[in-house]
Amino acid sequence: MNTLVRAGLFFILLLLLIGCNNFEEKDSPKITYENNNSTPMSNEEEKPPALKLTFGGVEVKTYKGTYTWTYFDKSTGQNITTQTDHAPPTEMVNTEQSVRVNLTKPVKLNFEKEPSQYEIRLWDYNGIIKTYKSFEEVEEKGKYIVEIAGNWEDSIATYAVALDFQ
Repeated sequence: MNTLVRAGLFFILLLLLIGCNNFEEKDSPKITYENNNSTPMSNEEEKPPALKLTFGGVEVKTYKGTYTWTYFDKSTGQNITTQTDHAPPTEMVNTEQSVRVNLTKPVKLNFEKEPSQYEIRLWDYNGIIKTYKSFEEVEEKGKYIVEIAGNWEDSIATYAVALDFQ
């Protein structure tokens, strides 16, 4: 009887440990599969497009941040959504390494695939201080962290850069 009780307790403990275990990797991108009958998305790229930002013809490097990206996988016939989380722009770039730009010069945002809309967010180390629809609207002078958020159908991607507006 004593052996039977021990075996029962061991089995219950084993089930509790297995049930409480979290097998999901925390740092890997989250992938969800949608199996619905809606029209497949036309986007076939598995990741958000790169952003080429130029001020007066001079290219400024941007860094891809957080995104939720949905694309149509031809091999499975399904829409697949990939979500990644990233550090906030204040931890991605530093205003001490900001690039000096003159807003009177032509500004171009060249996405590999053009978003339906985007916005420009100016950050300081306390958070977002102002949001604009274009660089032509920016009135601030000085060093700022800039986040550019683009929207494509069911997808969004952010990009960060440190700029010194002249």
